[in-house]
Amino acid sequence: CSWYIESSPHKDKKRRWRAKKKDQHHRTQVSLRRLLNASHQYSSGINENFMLFCVKN
Repeated sequence: CSWYIESSPHKDKKRRWRAKKKDQHHRTQVSLRRLLNASHQYSSGINENFMLFCVKN
């Protein structure tokens, strides 16, 4: 987001928190994908639905 004009401590905190959360989400997705790739009991249909569900949240 480029709509931050003045940087107050509160906004800074929020920005850091958002970045941290985004990073956390990315890492969760990566490990989930690894888990799904490693597991052969899931059909591709279930995999697709699961990844769509992850993206929505």
